Amino acid sequence: MKNISFTFFTIMLCFDICIPLSVAANIKISTPTKVRVRSSESKKLKVTWKKVKKADGYQIYEYKKSNKKFKKVADVDGKTRSWKSQNTKKVHTYKVRAYKKSGKRRVYSKFSYTVSAKPYKKDAKQVNAGRLRFKEDVLDLSVHQCLTPTLKVKATRYAVNSRAQIYDSTIRWFSSDETIGRVDKNGAITTQGKEGICKIYARAHNGNVTWIKVYAEDYATNVKFENVPAMLDDMQNLINNYQTDIEQIAAYFEKNQAEHPNKNQEMIFMLSDDRKEVVGIVEKGEAIYYIDVEDIMLRVLKSFPGDMEIIVIDGVVRFRLNGGGAQYVELNYIFNQLAEYEENRYHFTAADRWIYHYTGFPT
Repeated sequence: MKNISFTFFTIMLCFDICIPLSVAANIKISTPTKVRVRSSESKKLKVTWKKVKKADGYQIYEYKKSNKKFKKVADVDGKTRSWKSQNTKKVHTYKVRAYKKSGKRRVYSKFSYTVSAKPYKKDAKQVNAGRLRFKEDVLDLSVHQCLTPTLKVKATRYAVNSRAQIYDSTIRWFSSDETIGRVDKNGAITTQGKEGICKIYARAHNGNVTWIKVYAEDYATNVKFENVPAMLDDMQNLINNYQTDIEQIAAYFEKNQAEHPNKNQEMIFMLSDDRKEVVGIVEKGEAIYYIDVEDIMLRVLKSFPGDMEIIVIDGVVRFRLNGGGAQYVELNYIFNQLAEYEENRYHFTAADRWIYHYTGFPT
């Protein structure tokens, strides 16, 4: 009987303990976002964050250089969304986490990203970052393009010294979807060969943040060519009968642009004298890798009835049709330096990123 009672008591005790543990395990609490820190009252730092749904409280941690660890400096209730430091003259770094109570236990969120700032007087020479702003609102990139957008970071608007400098100009970059576009520590955005939309975020030391929307599109393939003058029979022939081939060639060189010649170095592909292979002629550089697309180029160059060269230079693939002497027409696929190819009397848009160009013909 005693053994039965003891067993029953043990089961009930375990039951009482296990319920809170299982409940706590199922509770999830979001990480605080929009965490920022700024100078307050000239001598303090104020940390703020966005309210976390169902949070019962928040903890603020500060980095201690003495032992190179973060230490909890404050524990506030769930209604609070800001905290002020004690008087200081130094730069301090913080991070925040939220928690939810479950009985006598707490379930914690992950820590937020770190933010740092320094207190300053309004006429200080060094201040915190203010507004961040991209020059462009959106970026339209091809699926294998690398581009660094222009970002301007101003000193905080609370500084009255017009010559005040931001004490930490480092920008933290990150992408909302790295399968669409990745960004490095210098802000260079590289699309990953997949169509879609992502946001690229830039965050200053104190948590001030901005973003730019990136549209990645496959401009090299599945193209609808338009606006090509009908009188140019060779160009019509190239577009009508070799479209898939020229699209694949353009896509290949865009994807492998890291292997391209440097600026002002030109790679010209043409047939050998016996018309049995593709010859790559390089000016001011070394030959680039093109074996994976050689069969396609050979097929186009051998079967096209006119005289053709395929040229790669500065993020442009040119399909040049020679008319003799200085006369030629080109169909250019452009994945960099777009501004240099705006429409004029010699350049016409044939499709997105595709430009028709002629020279040497009567005007």
